[in-house]
Amino acid sequence: MSNATILYYTCNTHRPDIEMACRRQLTSARNGHALISISLQPIDFGDANIVLPLKRSPESMHKQVMAGLEQATSDYVFLCESDVLYHQSHFAFTPPRDDAYYYNINVWRMRYPDGLAVRTDFCQQVSGLCASRELLLEHYHKRLERIEREGRFYQRWGYEPGVHKPPRGIDDFKAESWVSEHPNVDIRHDKTLTLSRWTPDGFRNPRYAKGWQEAYEIPGWGATTDILKDIDSGNSSL
Repeated sequence: MSNATILYYTCNTHRPDIEMACRRQLTSARNGHALISISLQPIDFGDANIVLPLKRSPESMHKQVMAGLEQATSDYVFLCESDVLYHQSHFAFTPPRDDAYYYNINVWRMRYPDGLAVRTDFCQQVSGLCASRELLLEHYHKRLERIEREGRFYQRWGYEPGVHKPPRGIDDFKAESWVSEHPNVDIRHDKTLTLSRWTPDGFRNPRYAKGWQEAYEIPGWGATTDILKDIDSGNSSL
């Protein structure tokens, strides 16, 4: 895809070794796409850095995404989080339609610091989202209007565009899934904004536990112990 921008957003509160490893990997995997970082403190990362002097919160995260969408000029946007290791194959995707949200569900969640990794068949996360910039602009504009109107963000709305329908969700556009050649690695640590689940019975809806697998080796990445060593040592060759 030649007309896409990566929007990397960070709350600047994660472990520096995790965050820097993810930035190094994103730099090598970006596949020629423009890269805008949106942070709560100044950082030297990407082609441009937008700083919003806010406190870490779900509301702040939505404002960060909106700020990046407003600055980007590409047709499509990848939303990327600061504690995910992205594989280059993730950025080879082009949305086939402009009226749907596309989630890469090829993702392993790796627990820091012991390296247990789990996957399921159906994992639509904002960190794996790619869609039309105009569609996302409309969506996040409505999200921020709702937050302003109701005074806060409510978990029942969900973070993922298209996954929940009104009145719980924001709009009626569909969420579609796709699978990259190699997975992304979502590093789960003690400062993640969303809940981590390490057993299949941790899901209220059994649908989301379908295909449950546990491993200490991730396809395309190798042993999780090696990934952890690279994070802890500052090695850029993840």
